[in-house]
Amino acid sequence: MRKTTVTIHRILGVFVGIFIIIIGLTGSILVFDKEVNPILHLHTHQVLPQGEQISLQQVGAIIQEKYPEAQLDWVTVPTQVNEPYHVLIKSLDKSKTDIYLNPYGGEVLGIYERDRPGMKIVNQLHTHLLAGKFGGFVVGLCGVMLLILSITGLMLWNGWKKLSVGFKVRWQAKQHILNYDLHKVGGVLTAVFLVLIATSGSMMVFDKPIKNFGYWITHQEQIEKPVSSFAISGKLVSLDDFLETATNAFPQGKPTVIYTPKDEKSVVRVRFKLPHEISPEGKSFVFLDQYNGDVLRVENFFQTSAMEQVKAWADALHTGSYGGLGMMGVYIVVGVVSSGLSVTGFVIWFKRKGTQRSTQRGAKVVI
Repeated sequence: MRKTTVTIHRILGVFVGIFIIIIGLTGSILVFDKEVNPILHLHTHQVLPQGEQISLQQVGAIIQEKYPEAQLDWVTVPTQVNEPYHVLIKSLDKSKTDIYLNPYGGEVLGIYERDRPGMKIVNQLHTHLLAGKFGGFVVGLCGVMLLILSITGLMLWNGWKKLSVGFKVRWQAKQHILNYDLHKVGGVLTAVFLVLIATSGSMMVFDKPIKNFGYWITHQEQIEKPVSSFAISGKLVSLDDFLETATNAFPQGKPTVIYTPKDEKSVVRVRFKLPHEISPEGKSFVFLDQYNGDVLRVENFFQTSAMEQVKAWADALHTGSYGGLGMMGVYIVVGVVSSGLSVTGFVIWFKRKGTQRSTQRGAKVVI
């Protein structure tokens, strides 16, 4: 059994090692850029309360004045008196920019360009290996392989009988022994996180077939997304009106983000967080008609289908957002360590192959 496990671990490690290095490092960069960096900016731009806060509609007007050609994508609803408005805008070239506004005076506190050219390449490397749909499929398979590698690595760990042996790193030993110790200790320390990341990543890549299978096996039907009914109305529905209507429709939740419509059929979405939800911003929504402000649907996360809840968990588990800034920091380290495991694993395999070749040559000489 152990011999088979060793063979599986080595073969998979050699085949997907280079991909895991790429996916692991780019994943760490993306978690920092998309998840950690905005939070750091948010903390940096905390403000002192100074009277009444400006309205969401005023926020929209400020953005329209400063960036007339950009589209307002979403605005966060401050939950603390010292928290700024966090706005995301999308330019004509589809690039995204985070803007932080003082909620009391409306002045711009900071601007952060999210989709810089280098980050677009990093994102495509992580999700598609710069190879389109086929690359995305390979990334999904790598997630499955990483899951198997993590499980087989745990099975092979030599600390099950004596923990001190399993966690021992012989720093003064020869290079190949030190390399082995770093591999085993790094692997066991990150194994749980690697299982979570690999499983959730594969689920995200194969989201559509998994959801279709899930709905089929549970005999549930996918609910169609609501759409706005185009109408010429005399009244102007402001962002504040949308927020008030949504809050009245879903009083048990705390509003966190309001999303503007992207086209004439899209709806206005107000995002809510309920107690015990895994996502920091929540996964409950109120959908409103963009033309008249009517409530089209209220979606309580805990009442959605099992497949939708699984997807939400997968998203959070893949980035570490379920544990706040500290957990996302751990995920960044895990991404780097996963790349290191591929390198140390390859060194172990290469050293073993070299030893086998030397043994075979020695046997031939004796003959």
